[in-house]
Amino acid sequence: MKKSCCNEIPAEALETIAGQGGLEGLLSALSDDVTIARLRTLHHACADVYRIKILEMLTVQPLCVCIIREALGITKSKLSYHLKCLQEAGMITGTPKGTWIVYELTEYGVFCSSMNARVGACHGAAGNDK
Repeated sequence: MKKSCCNEIPAEALETIAGQGGLEGLLSALSDDVTIARLRTLHHACADVYRIKILEMLTVQPLCVCIIREALGITKSKLSYHLKCLQEAGMITGTPKGTWIVYELTEYGVFCSSMNARVGACHGAAGNDK
């Protein structure tokens, strides 16, 4: 096995990743920085109760801001922040309709919402087994 750039890794530990091409091979298997940034944005967008609730509401149908705000019971500025996070993540889009904006899930938002629902279903089923 090649000498590691880091002498602090025991030879036995390096042997466990020899089949991956060593430390270099393991590192080359990681996603590129652009993909990791996209994943970070996704996880950030889904890391808030209000944003998850917004996604869930939009799986039912497109909604205007006034309905979302009333349903969540939050201020306009707080809702605006959460909608911006979801838009920046590419999960929702807003379309002007007269004097208000109607938000709906993008294709990516539908995918993310379905993943959230699957996780919820798995944890709900696991919770029932206790």
